[in-house]
Order: sequence, then C-alpha cells, then structure tokens
Amino acid sequence: MLTVFLVLLVALGFVPGVRRGFEEAVSVVRNNSLARGIDGRVRFWGKVVDQNKAPLEGVNITVALTTLRMVKAESGYREYELLTTKSAADGTFMFDGGTGMTLDIDALGKEGYVLPSAYQAGTRWPGAKYRYRYVYIGNPEKVFTPNRSRPEVFHLWKLVHPEPLEIGGDTSGLNGPELMVGAAPQAFRSVSMMVSAIATSQGPRWEVTVEALEPDGGVVMANPSDVFMFEAPASGYAHSIKFSYGHDGADLARGDPGAPLRFFVRSHQGRWHEAEDYAFFAPNHYGKVLTQMRYWLNPSGSRNLEHDSAHPLPAPGLQDK
Repeated sequence: MLTVFLVLLVALGFVPGVRRGFEEAVSVVRNNSLARGIDGRVRFWGKVVDQNKAPLEGVNITVALTTLRMVKAESGYREYELLTTKSAADGTFMFDGGTGMTLDIDALGKEGYVLPSAYQAGTRWPGAKYRYRYVYIGNPEKVFTPNRSRPEVFHLWKLVHPEPLEIGGDTSGLNGPELMVGAAPQAFRSVSMMVSAIATSQGPRWEVTVEALEPDGGVVMANPSDVFMFEAPASGYAHSIKFSYGHDGADLARGDPGAPLRFFVRSHQGRWHEAEDYAFFAPNHYGKVLTQMRYWLNPSGSRNLEHDSAHPLPAPGLQDK
C-alpha cells in the first residue's frame, strides 16, 4: 500500500524532487538504450617508450572515452568516461571492454619524464595521433582498427638536465591571439602576427606572418621530424617567417584547427630562447582567427628547453634591453 501511495503522490506532483529523479532515470535509460545500438566496442593496445626507444614501466595513462551514453559523474551526467591504467614492464597497456565513439589519450605521465612536443600542445586537431575513432557517423575521419600485435607507440623524454622554465598557455580553451584576417600585425608575447587571405581555385587558404618583436630577434619553424624538440636551434632564425593553411587542414563546419605547429623564438643576442606551440582555427563569419597556444621559455640564455614543470618561473620582461 505504501508503494502505491508514493506512486500516486509522484503522479499527482506532491513529491516534485522524487518525480524529477524518476523522470531523469527514465531519460537516462531511454538514451542509453538507443546509444547501445550506435556506440562501438572500444579495444586499444598501446606502448610507451623513452627517447632511446626503451620500454617504460609504470607510466600513468588516462583516456577519455566519448560515448552517446549518459555516464554518471559527481554532479549530473556527462557523455564521456575517464579510464586509467599503468604500463607493464614491457611498456605496453590496454583498454578493453568499453563502448563508445572515440578514445582520446588524455594524459600520459611518469615521474622524471616529460611529454614530447608532439603531445604537449594538447590540442585535438583532425588526424592527431592521440584521438582514435571507432564509429563512423557522417565523418570523413578514418575508423581506427586496433591491433594487439602492433600497439600504438607513445614517447616520453627522460629528463637529463631540466631547468626552471616559464611555462604558460592553457590548451583547454581558446587563449592565444585573436587575429582579424587582413588586419595590421598584432603583438603577442615575443612575436607579432597577422593573417592574410589567399585566393585559390581549390578552396580558402590563409597566410600567417610571424615576426620577432625585438629588432634583432629571430623566429624559426620547428623541424616536424623531431619528435622531442627540447633544444632551441643554434641557427636558422629569420626576423619573420610565413606559413599558410586552409581547406586541406581546417574543417570549416566544425571549426577544427588547420595548422598545429611549433616555432622557436630567440631574443637579441640570445638572452632567452622560447618554444611556442599554436593551433590556428579557420576564420569565423566575422573574419576572426582564433588560436590555442602554449609556450616554454628559458630566460637564462641557454637553448635547453627540458623543463621542470612543477617549478615554472614568473614571466620575465621579454623586451627589456
């Protein structure tokens, strides 16, 4: 009788909190029932090695499993699940038994090691090696095929002589310079930037000019074949550099970045060296280019960019003579 009475109270609206909880539970069950027919099985095998390709044991790995299911969180629900594991003695790790649409390597870490530049930026652009798609729904990205005999390889750099660097930027949001296409150069940190439109028959493209702020400062693009890039180059700097990106790298509909890159900046007479990682997005309908960025600066004059991320320095005066 008590059960029937409570059901009647809910139906009549006399217990709104219980009713909301009941409706929420029904919604979750209905949504997750539909999701089971769309989410794919997620299986993943990986391996972590150091700069000498030696396997690393005890690396902490966190992945974010994006799903159409509603996953219970501390407050409410979310459509992703965080899973964690550690690498074995041979450096391998695995995730199996889950279902979802994509798997992202969200964090990879071990005491005394740092991530190479290939992962430091943290921006998930199309084709990034640490996003894996398991379900195809109107998206041109290739569906990932896991292979236990050929695990995905990830790198960590064993610190040899880390120095306290200034480390900045926040890859969780758009925080770099906002650049208007066709506008005058805008100063940002140690460089100025401007974006110009390039007319092509194949689709829209944009040219970015990066120039050192100091009259005798220099900029150089990183070598993409260098996985780690923990030392600024000794030569090859120019006062300004240019690069372009466009339809072949930027998804205009989703606003995905089209030019993830790293360049190095050097002050006059090499008083400091800096690495800057950027992801440039396609212009929005206002003609504004948004960017994500992160930087590592050594104010000592050394080209060493091995960093002790637990003890970053306060920002120095970059343009002080």
